[in-house]
Amino acid sequence: MFPDEIVCCGASSVYVPYADPGLPLAWQIRERTKDYLRDHGGVPKLIVLQNHGLIALGSTPKAVRACLLMAEKAAAIFAGAAAMGGPTFLLPQHVERITNRPDEAYRQGSLGFDG
Repeated sequence: MFPDEIVCCGASSVYVPYADPGLPLAWQIRERTKDYLRDHGGVPKLIVLQNHGLIALGSTPKAVRACLLMAEKAAAIFAGAAAMGGPTFLLPQHVERITNRPDEAYRQGSLGFDG
């Protein structure tokens, strides 16, 4: 995870393990998202569906597009890092610090993203 990813995609996302398409997948999305809401007290910006794709959430089309583009960039960076021995992840306290920085909140607002 890197600062731009945190700004555009949030400090964490919902991960939904593989489920058959249709109602089984919808139920898994619902349950994992309910867990996220309970644990984080807010709506996720990104839902990752194993073997299906991504769902981005935002209050504007610009916020949704930014989340999807940044998730794509993050995936490419992760794949490159994995090919070179593995990624080095930010520590939780670094993610928390970036998430709560006033200048990052300002940047989200100035870019038209939801906070």
